[in-house]
Amino acid sequence: MLKMILSGALGQDAEIKEVGTKKAINFNVAVSMDYKDQQGNKVERTEWVKAVLWKYDGQSTKVAEFLTKGKKVLIEGVPSSEGYKAKDGDIKSSLSINVKELELVK
Repeated sequence: MLKMILSGALGQDAEIKEVGTKKAINFNVAVSMDYKDQQGNKVERTEWVKAVLWKYDGQSTKVAEFLTKGKKVLIEGVPSSEGYKAKDGDIKSSLSINVKELELVK
């Protein structure tokens, strides 16, 4: 089993998309990490993770109402990554998570 747990803040309000009989709640989470560089200076690095939460009933609209820009969340789910070619021609990758558990935090 592959599992990822992350804590971060939403970069924008969640969007609901209908996919057949299901609804997907899509949002991006900024995960910040601090470390020290070789000179001992504190450096903050932010990674963006695309998140999708699948719902089969009317709960999706209610859940999405709480997922607004700046809200802090704790997420558990299954990670995936994909490569893509950027506009400048470089090969990049993006990280995403299929959300299984979600908790709003203060």
